[in-house]
Amino acid sequence: MSGAFDDQLRSATAPAPLHNAEAEISLLGDLIDDNRLIDNVADRLRPGDFSVPLHGLVYGRMLEQSATGSNVDAVTLAPFFGAEEGWPRLYAVLMAAALNAGPRARTKAYFDQIMMLSRRRRLVAGLEDVIASAHDVDTTPETLLADADDAVGELLEQVAVQQAPVATYAQGVIESFGQPIVGVRSGLIPSLDGVTGTLRPGNLVVVGGRPGMGKTSLVSSYGVGAAMRGHGVLIFSLEMSADELTRRVLADMTFTPQGGVLYERVRDGTVQGRELDAVMEAKARLDELPLEINETAGLTLSKFIRQARSHKRRLASQGQKLELVVVDYLQLMTPSRKGMSPYEHVGEVSQGLKQFAKAEGLTVMAVAQLSREVEKRPDKRPMPADLRDSGQIEQDADVILFVYREEEYLRRTEPEDQFGGKYEQWRTDMQAVRNKIEFLVPKRRSGPTGKAVGWFFGAHSAVRGADFYSHGGQGE
Repeated sequence: MSGAFDDQLRSATAPAPLHNAEAEISLLGDLIDDNRLIDNVADRLRPGDFSVPLHGLVYGRMLEQSATGSNVDAVTLAPFFGAEEGWPRLYAVLMAAALNAGPRARTKAYFDQIMMLSRRRRLVAGLEDVIASAHDVDTTPETLLADADDAVGELLEQVAVQQAPVATYAQGVIESFGQPIVGVRSGLIPSLDGVTGTLRPGNLVVVGGRPGMGKTSLVSSYGVGAAMRGHGVLIFSLEMSADELTRRVLADMTFTPQGGVLYERVRDGTVQGRELDAVMEAKARLDELPLEINETAGLTLSKFIRQARSHKRRLASQGQKLELVVVDYLQLMTPSRKGMSPYEHVGEVSQGLKQFAKAEGLTVMAVAQLSREVEKRPDKRPMPADLRDSGQIEQDADVILFVYREEEYLRRTEPEDQFGGKYEQWRTDMQAVRNKIEFLVPKRRSGPTGKAVGWFFGAHSAVRGADFYSHGGQGE
């Protein structure tokens, strides 16, 4: 059997070569004939995309000369490559570039093929590395899958420069008038929607707050509300397990102005009777929602991007659209390399999340921890400078949303003497802020900043809008 297979393998047709030296030479000639074409390809074609090293070197020198405004032709290139073995033939072709130049459609065909073959070569090289790694029994399956995904990803990285006359974009703006606004709203927290506006595709929304302020409850309630409105939502839960977050979601979904199932009962599995019916009803509603949780351990930025893109493609195949990705929380992502400082790591993640949101046309909502400096101020409402480890977060964010609960800070100042005047004043102050949460928006790139209030029900892991009671808890 093995011998027969070996015979078939040896007699198989050799694969087509993944290079076309003639197309590379012809493209260089066309660029020499019309230097204006160099700018058209400079951002997409790299020297490493040429299969013949000399061709890549010549192209790289052409880019350098063109960038300085110098004329690029065979004569100006000759001093740099006279000692190269293949230069005499290439020099002759470039000298006759004007005679051999063809229509622009032909030049584009050369360019497209060179790019396609380059991507194929990188794919083959990447898969060969995966095959080599597969023979090493110390390589984990997770690493093999990640490396294979990276290699295949080469075929997806065909991003062209998005550029057009402003008039073209203006026409698109005019055509959008009167159409529904594209983007994400929670609906479950209308007062928050009012201050943040519709979260547009490409937006990075940073949700910050000190421990105990209700950040996770906020983003999970927001995600549930968005999914109820038909937005595809994916939550990357880095701090707690999918099981724990799901229990919080179930408690949240049972909550109404008349009450609901306590989170601790769902957490401990002590739900019975009517409460069990409410949880089962919540689960039935979840069956219909485009809401998923990812709890991958050791999540690096590259893993996050691969898995989010994979989920987006899967939803698209089902006729659905991924519109909101939640990361809880940003600082818990694993550094991409050893030795990175917290500042470097958070800056890399922040930039990566913003680039991902823009490239994929969706909203990323990332929870971020704040520094302890907040606790040292009399007014403990956060400011952008409190974002922990990196000013890059403030720069990258399209929307910064801080959550603040005065109740949490007042709770810590409870007087020991429960019969004195100070205790009565404390009780009065606590009653005034009980279950209230403030939404502070100090940055909103596409609109005015502002603030709003809502309700935080910690016992039910639920956040609602200011009009929760007047609207029967239904939201928008």
